[in-house]
Amino acid sequence: MRARRALVRLGPLALAMVALALAAGCTGDDGPAGAKEASKEKAEPVGTERAGSVTQYADCDDWRAGSPPERRATVSELRSQLTPQTSETAESPLADERAYEILQKACEPDFAGSLRLYKLYVRAQGFAPLND
Repeated sequence: MRARRALVRLGPLALAMVALALAAGCTGDDGPAGAKEASKEKAEPVGTERAGSVTQYADCDDWRAGSPPERRATVSELRSQLTPQTSETAESPLADERAYEILQKACEPDFAGSLRLYKLYVRAQGFAPLND
């Protein structure tokens, strides 16, 4: 009984906290094209960093947990680590905006949680010239 009363008293407070958290997170479009420059700070990529990069271990669970700026930083990190360094420009045939869309779509289902982002990125990068 005592626990139930405590939950009843915390109910409105917890509801208010959830509402504030949701209001803070709802900024509109979370895609790269609709990105606002609200945050001037450099966002960190999602995932566990090993040897100075998150490329090897970041997965869809990390992607879904990340904010849009963190996701864009992850795309940038993937591009810098996975684009062939033999060319002078080392540009990826896969645009960052398109990579963001692909990762967003691939990580959407619940069963995709353990998919590694670098594997998705490399496969999309390989087919990018065919999509032009």
